[in-house]
Amino acid sequence: MRKSFRHFTAVLIIILLSLSSMACSTKTVQNQSQPKSTEEKVLRMDEENLGYPSVYTVSSRGRGYLMMSFIFDTLTWKDEKGVIPLLSEKWEVTPDQKTWTFQLVKNAKFTDGRPLTAEDVKFSFDYIKQHPHPWVYLNMLDEVKVIDEYTVQISLNKIYAPFITDVAGNVPIMPKHIWQDIKEPQNFDTPEAVIGSGPFWLASYDKTAGTYIYQANKDYFYGEPVVDKLIFSPSQNSKEALEKGELDVAQRTKYGEAIQLQKEGKFKVIEGPGLWVGRMYFNFGVPEFNQRELRQALYYAINRQELVEKASKNSAIAGNPGHIHPDSEWYSKDVKQYEYSSEKAKQLLDAVGMKDVNQDGTRDFQGKSMEYEFIVTDDRVNEAEMIKNYCSAVGIKINVKAMDGQNLDSLMKEGKFQLALNGHGSFGGDPVLLARFASEKITQGSTPKITTQGGKGWSNDQFDQLFTEQLRENDHSQRYQKVAELQKIIAEELPTLTLYYRKITFAYNQNKFDGWFFTKDGVAIAVPTTQNKLVYIKGQWK
Repeated sequence: MRKSFRHFTAVLIIILLSLSSMACSTKTVQNQSQPKSTEEKVLRMDEENLGYPSVYTVSSRGRGYLMMSFIFDTLTWKDEKGVIPLLSEKWEVTPDQKTWTFQLVKNAKFTDGRPLTAEDVKFSFDYIKQHPHPWVYLNMLDEVKVIDEYTVQISLNKIYAPFITDVAGNVPIMPKHIWQDIKEPQNFDTPEAVIGSGPFWLASYDKTAGTYIYQANKDYFYGEPVVDKLIFSPSQNSKEALEKGELDVAQRTKYGEAIQLQKEGKFKVIEGPGLWVGRMYFNFGVPEFNQRELRQALYYAINRQELVEKASKNSAIAGNPGHIHPDSEWYSKDVKQYEYSSEKAKQLLDAVGMKDVNQDGTRDFQGKSMEYEFIVTDDRVNEAEMIKNYCSAVGIKINVKAMDGQNLDSLMKEGKFQLALNGHGSFGGDPVLLARFASEKITQGSTPKITTQGGKGWSNDQFDQLFTEQLRENDHSQRYQKVAELQKIIAEELPTLTLYYRKITFAYNQNKFDGWFFTKDGVAIAVPTTQNKLVYIKGQWK
């Protein structure tokens, strides 16, 4: 009987093992026949090395803020239509427009598992006010109060018209339990420094190669990303890398290359306003640059349309004398215009006594030859040479000096230049960005300073007064009128020569992922991009 039972047991074990083996084999076959269900969804994109993507260690350029925004959230954000709630599900403001109360979402967590609460919001605002950040300006901030675990109240000492976009939508919310003991945030680059509540967390950053790997935050409160991994790395030839399949997205191709890809039809290309402006800077420490007629003469002398057609190969549009981009809702066309005319330029120069006294081909001012050094980056030499020729035609001698961007930025910040050709993004969005022309006494700590320059600057009391008034004006039509007046002053006085606005293109493999869009006025304080982090929540993986 025992022998029979042992035999039965052995047979039963063999049958069970056989069934188990068959089940395993079936599961393997299913995985092989449905690889998309387990395949990691990876997007590879080109990007420059922008530093460690924490709040204070990433590059101060707009692209740097963007890389940081994948990790850190803000109270509000923007989608393809405009402002939307993010960490704050709703908000209200008092009639005097000085006290804002935000109700936070209750399911947001940092990637270390800790919940995000009103304490973290208060801490972040207070911390950034104490440790100034190049992209955040908080001197209008009076007090931040925690009402309860998920309610925070922000009081202002004065009305600030762009508060909901440029403050609430711009201050990265950091975990208090990590940052509260950090005294030198610019040196904080440990793994803890990149713990945020955003849709991705930083898996790795290769400082030498400039390669970033972001992993999806599966518990993201706004929705799980449809992409598992983002890989950003520098590319010597983005177009070629896209065609070879080494990249899925090429956002740093030349304009002509992107248009060629579009014509070939193999990849989808989005074209839009770059919200990037190229302009001529003056060091007003050079006495004659304070002569408005000289600045106006130079603007007449430069053929902006020819400049964008030949030097940029139609990758830009000609600049507006009032400085604001024509696509902006704040743009006013009712400003002084400067159609190309070397004759008008000569007449203006003659009228203020800037004449070629010794007949050497170069005009003179107060006994000194009007000859200037013109610093530019290596990639803009063609533009600079064209400008040199335009100026030469009216008797102004320009000596072009090319260098890398880091050196040019340093010389400008130190005021060690005469003329410079430079540019910057963050050009859409709120007219608060006209702060670049306001006196430092009224802008310090309260408005962004894009590509700041040292040396003596331009100042105008009427401009300062109007700029301050429009920042406190909540009625859109009234504010528009004040901003239009600011543009008139800029066009008349020309504190800078707005030469062109660069277009941007974005080429990608639509058969892998789609759903990209340009963010109206750019994310945060107007970073022009298709790389809005919401794309990775709303987009379609193919």
